[in-house]
Amino acid sequence: MTDSNDAEVQNALDPNPEHLDENDPNVARDPVCGMLVDKRTAQNTMSAPVNDKGVGTLYFCSPDCKALFEANPAQYGYPSL
Repeated sequence: MTDSNDAEVQNALDPNPEHLDENDPNVARDPVCGMLVDKRTAQNTMSAPVNDKGVGTLYFCSPDCKALFEANPAQYGYPSL
C-alpha cells in the first residue's frame, strides 16, 4: 500500500503531474523548470520576446519560476527584458 506522503513526493518530482500532452496546443513548457503547463488555467504568465518575429506569452508553473526567469532571462535563452 502506498502512503499519501509517497504520492506527494512523487507528484513533487513529476515534471508533468497532470499528465498533459506536450503536443496539445493548449499546453506550454515552463522555460525555467521544464514542467508542462495548461495555458487555459495558467496563473503565472508574461509577455516576452520569443523569436525574431515579436512578442509571445510565456507560461510558468509557479510564481517562483516566473521570478527566477524575470531575474535572469538570459540564463533560460531569452534576451534581456
